[in-house]
Amino acid sequence: MRKTKSYKLETILERRIAMGDYALLDFPAERKLAAAFNVTQMTARKAVKNLEKQGLLVRQANGTVTAAAKKAGTVAFLAPTFLSSHVFMYQKMLDKAAEGAGRQMRTVLYMHWDDAIIEETLERFDGVFLYPVRETMSERLADLLRETPTPVVALGADMSGVGIPSFIDQPANAPELIIDFLRERGYRKIDFLLTQPRGMGVDRWLENWRHRIQDQGLGGELFEFPVKSYGDSYEQAFRRVGELIERGAFNSTCLLGATVAEAIGACRALASHGIVPGRDVAVSSVTRNSGGLAEYYIPSIATVVSADCSGHLRQYLEWMTRPRSSWSGEMVRRGDDGQVFAGESVPFAAELKSREMVR
Repeated sequence: MRKTKSYKLETILERRIAMGDYALLDFPAERKLAAAFNVTQMTARKAVKNLEKQGLLVRQANGTVTAAAKKAGTVAFLAPTFLSSHVFMYQKMLDKAAEGAGRQMRTVLYMHWDDAIIEETLERFDGVFLYPVRETMSERLADLLRETPTPVVALGADMSGVGIPSFIDQPANAPELIIDFLRERGYRKIDFLLTQPRGMGVDRWLENWRHRIQDQGLGGELFEFPVKSYGDSYEQAFRRVGELIERGAFNSTCLLGATVAEAIGACRALASHGIVPGRDVAVSSVTRNSGGLAEYYIPSIATVVSADCSGHLRQYLEWMTRPRSSWSGEMVRRGDDGQVFAGESVPFAAELKSREMVR
């Protein structure tokens, strides 16, 4: 049976509504729909009427049409526009949690703290999960976040200073776990590689590394080369470790990266200079994100695996269903204790091959 133009238009609009396209955008007028889809205005009107009958569109008193939200409401995930496995992890978990709660979830990308899309999102959605960009927040936005009636939860960073409940999924005990693992494998000098910008929990990992190696009577050197916001930590680790090797300034046998990005970038730099990760140098990271690359890289990266945090996200979603209620839980929550993934990148210290440094 041949499908009519009206049916085809309905199908596209139905999918757009289901995916939350019109949670952020105004539903177009019939004339605009007709022009966009190359149909007559009568065909566009028929498609809109049918979607109204299905309860997917609602005609307001002033005659405009809006998309009908799910009964439990719509929630946005405000994420910065840089590639990050951490962002992808949260997106997947939020989609799953929202589906289970009967809520509509929409990912909205922003470029900087004063991006107009942030204010628009706070106005249009019933709740917002915010993944912060690593740059100084403007006073205007800080005031806006304090005053907005829309429930907001920060993910991956502590924003309690501006009154935002915050969830940090990385296990609080991750630095201790990975350092103890390395010590048990025989390493007495554990160097720390940091290419992430400060903040977002990185400062805490750095301090924990310092205190832990001191308490355990271990040695260690800090290699810190932070990128700017939106910078590429993989590339930075690759370039900077490569430069250290070429200058003859890299003598580490056990390198601990803040994240898997540092570990993978370092592994690539080592291999490019004839040094084999997992044979000549032990490489690990403090933590990795669910669904990350640690297990699949060659060699697989030893790291601390975060516990499932979907239960925490569901609690935040439940709070967002209670209009204008204040968050009554802890302002900063951290992920449950993790566990070490003993990847191939960390052999026992006694198994390391001796090597001459490449200069």
